[in-house]
Amino acid sequence: MLFRRRRPLKPHQKLVQLVWPRGGWARTSRYYQKRLMRLSGSPHSIAAGFSAGVALAMTPFLGFHYLLCFVVAFLVRGNVLAAVLGTSLGNPLTFPFIWLGTFETGSLILGWFGRRPDPIDLDHLAHKLLTESWREIWPILEPMLVGAVPIALLLGAISYVLVYIAAQGFQTSRRQRFASRRGALHDRSQN
Repeated sequence: MLFRRRRPLKPHQKLVQLVWPRGGWARTSRYYQKRLMRLSGSPHSIAAGFSAGVALAMTPFLGFHYLLCFVVAFLVRGNVLAAVLGTSLGNPLTFPFIWLGTFETGSLILGWFGRRPDPIDLDHLAHKLLTESWREIWPILEPMLVGAVPIALLLGAISYVLVYIAAQGFQTSRRQRFASRRGALHDRSQN
């Protein structure tokens, strides 16, 4: 492999790199931004794929985000790699905030319809999610599913617009740079 390490990282070093990248989060986010902009495809396909991934990252279907993003990106004719990059917005650092936001939003929406869920004992929430049956988890999962819909639609729409504008601008400037280089090469060959 071209860019393999001479000495592979040990498992604990990989975990540290996952939580805090060596170059920092700013460098990592710039890398993903450049990776997204350099994808081949129309601005619509890149933006549709990314927004599908962002929207699906808001759902509580942990472990199925990537599979769902492949399907939804295909259905909306979006770029699958952009969908995977969008899904990476949901990660171990952001999941607690996403889950809390979807639960509270879903509880508010269900409250409007007179079905406000019972308060949840946060001390035993993680244990319940890992050990209980679906019947026991449904009072937690229902508000999260209901709350995920408006949050996913809102963040998906915002990310579509932002990525579409960015991809269109990047591709236009890239075409202009290549055209000016071709013009300069053509002028040199004429001389």
